[in-house]
Amino acid sequence: MNFYGGRRGRVLLSCALGLAIVACAGSSEEAPAQTREPARTRQSQVVLFGTASADAGERLYGSKCAFCHVGRNTGAIMLGRRLGKDMAELHTRTDLDADYVKAVVRSGIVNMPPISRVDVTDEELGKIAEYLTRTKKK
Repeated sequence: MNFYGGRRGRVLLSCALGLAIVACAGSSEEAPAQTREPARTRQSQVVLFGTASADAGERLYGSKCAFCHVGRNTGAIMLGRRLGKDMAELHTRTDLDADYVKAVVRSGIVNMPPISRVDVTDEELGKIAEYLTRTKKK
């Protein structure tokens, strides 16, 4: 007698594999339409984010914040997990409040450390907050 129990064992094994394949294939019903993930900034563009902008807030956001909050970087990934992928990149959101942005930057929140006035001055933070809230829905 071999490992599979002879002819009978091979037949049973074949039937089991066939059932497994059918089960994995799923039903013949049409699968629900998948929603597309929001387009994220390409990683190669993160280092250049805002550099060509006429908006001082966008330039500052690019130099002070983009390395975490643009593309597939830590800040964007963590926000995407907590709030949903459409809320991952701060510069694409329409729900941010300037005072909230300033408070989070100075105090930190969850995995984001507080950012000191040495790293980002109050004037720079004001411009960044203004940039992030330019599209706020009223």
